[in-house]
Amino acid sequence: MKILSNSIKIILLTSILDVSFVHGQKLPKVQKKSIYAPADIKIDGKSPEWNDNFQAYNKAVEILYTMSNDSNNLYLTAKVKQKEIIDKLIRGGITLIINREPDEKSKNFLAVTYPALEGPPMWELANKFLSLSNANKNHEAFNVNQLNEMFAKREKLISVAGIKEVPDNSLSIYNSEGIQVAALFDNQLYYTYELAIPIKYFKISSNSVSTFNYQIKLNPAPEIKRPAVITPDLPPPPPPVMEGTMATTDFKGKYTLANRP
Repeated sequence: MKILSNSIKIILLTSILDVSFVHGQKLPKVQKKSIYAPADIKIDGKSPEWNDNFQAYNKAVEILYTMSNDSNNLYLTAKVKQKEIIDKLIRGGITLIINREPDEKSKNFLAVTYPALEGPPMWELANKFLSLSNANKNHEAFNVNQLNEMFAKREKLISVAGIKEVPDNSLSIYNSEGIQVAALFDNQLYYTYELAIPIKYFKISSNSVSTFNYQIKLNPAPEIKRPAVITPDLPPPPPPVMEGTMATTDFKGKYTLANRP
């Protein structure tokens, strides 16, 4: 009977693993359908409105994501779980590119990059994340609020290209142009990223103004350049990223704006 009981346990465990594996495989590499954003959507890095259900998982960038829209904005919500990928995006950021032309090679596009950290502020944040990641790996106690507070104090800019209303290519996160960003780390050190871009900036030159090509990029870490003047309060540079995460990674998709249900 004991042998039979153990066999049943093995079968049940295998079934659970198989279900988990199949469930993970249900997500396409690129989102297939349009989503009208929930009325209560907020750009705050928490995304409870999605209940942790995403439309796609792309292995090229290793993120879960959902693209949605309402009558005013396009939204991108992404979740990253791998430590190495989170480290990479802390240093280089995520870029969303919207192509205004049907030709994917067209230079008529808009792009928004966040986070956009450089120098010592980025060093300090990357070092803090790696420190907490090691504590988490070793089953030691850590306070994720410290990391989120550090991120909020240091990440104040959005990098923007292709929007004439933003001539300096740099925008405060507290802006009047309507571009919203937010990101938070949860208690598992998973990273949730949210972006909202007003659709009025798209100005798509196509017969179908509701459909466009997009690209999501994870940028490589910028070269570490030490300041000319070294002070005692200067944080040490973070360790090099893993070789497999040094290059730009990206994928492309097509999205059609959803109509109000």
